Amino acid sequence: MSDLSLLTGVYANVEAYGALIDRVIERLGRGKADPTDPDQRKLAQLLVDASDQGLESQSIEALTLDSLLRTSTGEPLANLKQLGERLQNGDVDQTYLRQLEQLAQGLEQERVEVARRLRGR
Repeated sequence: MSDLSLLTGVYANVEAYGALIDRVIERLGRGKADPTDPDQRKLAQLLVDASDQGLESQSIEALTLDSLLRTSTGEPLANLKQLGERLQNGDVDQTYLRQLEQLAQGLEQERVEVARRLRGR
């Protein structure tokens, strides 16, 4: 597989996860925490699964999300499991909403970096 194919795949994943988080943030911002909402449910499960790099769930999506959400030094982000559990319960306050916004910002930075690398090819 070429570098271009890999970067294109990473870019698509970043876009998909970013869009998912943005949709959930938008609903939560309107005060509509709903654990039955498909987007909220999916994001919650991805965050819980990403907290152990998708090992227990055997989720490639969770492993991918975990790798995209790591710090610049490769450290995993804290509280992914707790954030996911709060989304699952519909118990999301402003603190957790801000955490989601930080995740979205991190993914946006990753998207910009991948786009830069794609343009440089």
